[in-house]
Amino acid sequence: MPMTPPGTNNDFSHRDELLAGLVLGNLSADEASCCPVVEQLPAEEQMLLKTLKVTHSRLEQAAAPPLSVAVRERLLRSARRSNSLKPQHWLIGGLFFILAVTGGELYRSKMQLASLQLETPSSRLHSGDYAVPLQAIQAGEMQNAHGEVIIRPGQASNLLTLNQLPPAPEGRLYRLWAVTPDGVKGCVHFLPDKGGNVVMTIPPQPTGSAVKLLISVDPLSSRQSPDAQPERTVLFGAV
Repeated sequence: MPMTPPGTNNDFSHRDELLAGLVLGNLSADEASCCPVVEQLPAEEQMLLKTLKVTHSRLEQAAAPPLSVAVRERLLRSARRSNSLKPQHWLIGGLFFILAVTGGELYRSKMQLASLQLETPSSRLHSGDYAVPLQAIQAGEMQNAHGEVIIRPGQASNLLTLNQLPPAPEGRLYRLWAVTPDGVKGCVHFLPDKGGNVVMTIPPQPTGSAVKLLISVDPLSSRQSPDAQPERTVLFGAV
């Protein structure tokens, strides 16, 4: 019986799904034992897997919302393309198929993490750390929202926590801003969980150099604009 070409659906459902699991880091012990040994793969596939691992790591850190239905469908159609594709192209399609399917799960996991209760501020502060409280700037739907940024000098990250934050309007998301001596600088984008909570580590700068911190509600398109400025400020804190 002739061997199944490497670009078939059967091959994708086994070999490439295992490689996708390797990229995502969620293989079981049994799956790991069946997964191809990376060092024995062609150099081109090894480089591809390395690139996808880096991409996945950055997606985890960004905690972006799940793919839209339209984008996800395009990825699914791409992954189901004809068997005439080159093996490495099929591998790319297969891995992105798995990333598309699991993207929502990754996002939900991060949102669940944001709902966990942290230990008391006094127990998580280290010597030299300090908290910058964030409060609503006016009455209305945001009046109960509050939180803080823990500035941790000399450490690899600072910490943002928020509570009772309303859902962002459709097509918008929240963003943290730092008002520094050099101007207003954008920090992380984020969305609260269903309970209105956010718990996330953030880069040490520019919040570490801030004299004021802002939370704004901005359009999704602002993520691609290097010159974006806060559109509607809802929370404020002075350092």
